[in-house]
Amino acid sequence: MRVDRSPIRLFLFGLVGLLLMLAAVDVMWGHWLSTPPDTYSDAITSKGKNQRRSDYVWGTFMLASGGALFGYAVTTLVRRRPVLVVREDGLELALGSPFAEPDFVAWDAVDFISCAADDDPDVGEGRDVLIIDFNDCGDLPFDPWGAEWRGDRLIVDAVGWERPIEEVVLHAATALEHARLFSEEEPPDG
Repeated sequence: MRVDRSPIRLFLFGLVGLLLMLAAVDVMWGHWLSTPPDTYSDAITSKGKNQRRSDYVWGTFMLASGGALFGYAVTTLVRRRPVLVVREDGLELALGSPFAEPDFVAWDAVDFISCAADDDPDVGEGRDVLIIDFNDCGDLPFDPWGAEWRGDRLIVDAVGWERPIEEVVLHAATALEHARLFSEEEPPDG
């Protein structure tokens, strides 16, 4: 089972980035919707010069922010890298930077998998999270992106995933139990 980020959410990020870049062009040069600097007899006043400097600062900030959002959205949409892959032998988790290779965790290192609604520290609302209890953390990053450690428990933010968290947990728990059954079976004496 492969879990990707929601393409609709990424499209909306790209759209917001594009709108920020268009607003930056308007603020810095166009003045179609924004207020132009003060002038007197077609000459810019000292107050207008200050306004123009302020417009350039805001425009540069909006252009950089919009370009970063648009670039992130387009890159992520074109280069569809999964957030999580449930395999027969373990999990692949994207816990590093956006361009890093995913981390692999074998099922024998996983103790339990579940989901919950956790409080978002930024907004204060509940958010869906994937909870993975480890008996051996291995080489997983100490400071993961989109997740946090609470002891041997990894809390992965599932907001923006294209599949429901309950479906992901069902598949992962089934694969974990399947791996445990096969590891407990003893080879026949020959």
